[in-house]
Amino acid sequence: MRTRALVLIALFAATALHAENITVATINVWSGLEYRGAFVSREYEDRATRAFRFDLLADGLSGLDLDAVAVQEANPLPRYAEDLGSLMGFDAISDVRQGGVRVGTVGLPANLREGEALLAPPERQLTLSAVKQLAGPAAGNVASFQFGTGSQILAGTIVVEDRTVHLFSTRWTPSPQADRTRLVQLVDHYLAGEIDAADLSRRTSEAIAGSERRIREAEETVVFINELAGEEPVILMGSLYSLPDSEEIQILRDAGFVDVWSVVGRGTGVTYDSALNGNIIDHGLGSFEGERVRYDYIFIRGSGIFARSASIIFAQPTYGVHASDHFGIVAQLRVDPE
Repeated sequence: MRTRALVLIALFAATALHAENITVATINVWSGLEYRGAFVSREYEDRATRAFRFDLLADGLSGLDLDAVAVQEANPLPRYAEDLGSLMGFDAISDVRQGGVRVGTVGLPANLREGEALLAPPERQLTLSAVKQLAGPAAGNVASFQFGTGSQILAGTIVVEDRTVHLFSTRWTPSPQADRTRLVQLVDHYLAGEIDAADLSRRTSEAIAGSERRIREAEETVVFINELAGEEPVILMGSLYSLPDSEEIQILRDAGFVDVWSVVGRGTGVTYDSALNGNIIDHGLGSFEGERVRYDYIFIRGSGIFARSASIIFAQPTYGVHASDHFGIVAQLRVDPE
C-alpha cells in the first residue's frame, strides 16, 4: 500500500512539474457603430477618439504577457486584427460576422466589416479551425448578404507543451435582459409615466426575443465545440450578453463548461457598467438605468485544464477615455501534459 501511495505521489509530482501556466484574455472592443445608415453606418465617436481607444487596447493587452486573446466586435476586419496583432507581435485569425451587403472589401454600409478574432504569439502556433454560424443571416470574409444581425463562433487552436488547446471567440445577440428584475423595472417605468405602452411592449418583446435567440446560440455553441474538440482542452471566450444565472449560461454549465470567474474571480466581475464606463454614459448605451452586469466570460472544459486566477481589465479610463464600452477579463490557467 505504501509503495502504491509513493508511486501515485511521484506521478502527481511529475505531472505538476511539466504542467504549464498560460494567460488568456477576452475583450469586446466595441466597434463604435450605431448600425444605422444604408451607405455608411453612423458612428458614435470621431476618428481620433477611436484611434486612441485602439492604442489603449493594444498597449494594455501587450503589457499582460498573454498566450492568447479573444476580441469581439472588431471592425473593420481583417485589418483591425492584423494591426492589433502587429503591435503585439501576435499572429491573428478573424472572421466577419456583420458585413451588410458585400463582396470582398466592396459593399454597404461601407464601414461595416465587424466580427471576432483570436490572437496568439507565434510560438503558440495559432491555427484557424472553423467558423460556425450560430443564428441569423450569415456573413464571412469573402461575402455577406445581410439585412439583419447574425452571430457566429470563431475556432482556432494553440499548442501548449505537447497538447492542442482549442480556442473559441464568440459574440451572442445583445438585447435587454428578460429576467424578472428587469421586466419589473420596465413596468415601473411605464407606471411612472417615463415610457408609454408602445415602448413598454417593444422593449419587453426585444428582451424575450433576445433571450430565446441566445438560448439557441448556447445550444449551437455546445454542439459545435463537442464536434470540434471532444474531450480536449477548450477555452471559450466571448461577449455573451447573458447574466450568470440565465438559462443560456446554464446550458453551458450543464455541458461541462466551467465559468472561470465563478471559481477564481473575486466579486461580481462586472464587465458592462453604465455607472462607470464613459462610453456607455456619454452615448446612452445602457439598456436599463444603473445597469451593472457581467456579460463577458471565459469558460474552460476538457481534460487537464484548470483555472488559477481571474481579474477585470480595462476598467479604468485613461485621460477620461475607456478603451471600450465593455471591461475585459484576464485569466491564468494551468494545462497539464497529456
